[in-house]
Amino acid sequence: MKNEFDLLEFAGISDERPWEISPPAPTDLRAVVSNEQIMTVEEIGKSIASFIGETIEAEEIEPPDEELPWAMRVRIVGLPSDIILWAEPLSEAIKETTGIQTGWILALQTILHNGDPLTHFSNLMRLLGGVDMPIESVCDVPTGRWFTKEIIETVFVHDDIEPPEEVLWITRLVEEPEGGDPEDRWAWITTHGLTRCGRAELEMLGVPAVLSSEAVHLVDGLAALTLETPLPPIGQPISLGSELLVSLLECERAIPMLRDGMPGREGRNTPSIVISSHDETSVYPHDALTILQMGETAVMKTLRSTNRRATLAKSKWTLLLKAAKNIGTSEHATCLAQVPWSNNEDENSPREYLWFRIVEISTDTITGELAHKPALVTSLEEGHREEIIKADITDWVVMTPVGPMGPGDAEAIDDFLDQFKN
Repeated sequence: MKNEFDLLEFAGISDERPWEISPPAPTDLRAVVSNEQIMTVEEIGKSIASFIGETIEAEEIEPPDEELPWAMRVRIVGLPSDIILWAEPLSEAIKETTGIQTGWILALQTILHNGDPLTHFSNLMRLLGGVDMPIESVCDVPTGRWFTKEIIETVFVHDDIEPPEEVLWITRLVEEPEGGDPEDRWAWITTHGLTRCGRAELEMLGVPAVLSSEAVHLVDGLAALTLETPLPPIGQPISLGSELLVSLLECERAIPMLRDGMPGREGRNTPSIVISSHDETSVYPHDALTILQMGETAVMKTLRSTNRRATLAKSKWTLLLKAAKNIGTSEHATCLAQVPWSNNEDENSPREYLWFRIVEISTDTITGELAHKPALVTSLEEGHREEIIKADITDWVVMTPVGPMGPGDAEAIDDFLDQFKN
């Protein structure tokens, strides 16, 4: 078993890029600075240059609003596009959100590199976390997320593992009608933030609320894949994992397919595309979501995410053993481990990431039963058992009634296991 991976070897990919946007939408950040006096253009420039360790190119420009004290354009070696900075007063809304009553806002606007928006975004956050000024928190305007100083330092500055791709967008879930049982509600899932990466936003419409967790998981998975692989044309099936087939549908065609009471009929002001069934018979991918709900497989990951999650998975090996031991053979939850596999020992042969359902554990090994029929690997039959060691795994997941949880969800997994035992 070797750790190489031919990304989306059996997925529907295309040399065309019908769902990419050029230029990407702007990225806006708002940093809350807690000192009372607004820094000058010269002070900001010196602080940035000191952090970078070399001279920067900077010029004062006209502010976006005449009531703002100043604005400046900055060019920094290592960042693929210029950034615009300006100072704003601390609004009442931000005071209420952050709890900070005295200070001002350092606004930042730029265009992310559409070839590698994650590294670009991470470097921007690292800049704000490293400059010598009392920045308390940063709001990522496209997603509405707030990052505290502690989170910025932990996730972007000091952590050796790069942030997950999901930091670039947020996935929102709307269920209607409000109240009542999940069986009587419908879900609408949308991403917000992909357009600033140069990609169309993704949606899923008409989803039964009982499948909303799986829908969010699938939308996030495909959103990440769009950063490495262009989406195919309308109607072409896409494989996101074993038996996880979907296709794309224009919003204009999808919305008329909604029944009364289903959310998502609003107008769109950003480019977006709907994830539907692979055969265009349903506005949402019913079969794929049902398979995910059964816990038999998981959504394919990007190469970047795979490498990151492999590091995380190995670092949380003891947590996986703990979860597998507590869950055992319960029908309400299961643990899956992912292992790369090929048909032969040739290092250049395609690798398929296979999911094994954990059926036995020992002190430092697990026994997994192949949880699905491989798409590329012909040397294994469904149900094949394999002894797996820590070095083999590239990911693992705990499938629960509230959705899948992985190595990055240690606290949530501990809480779930406490409830599971009780």
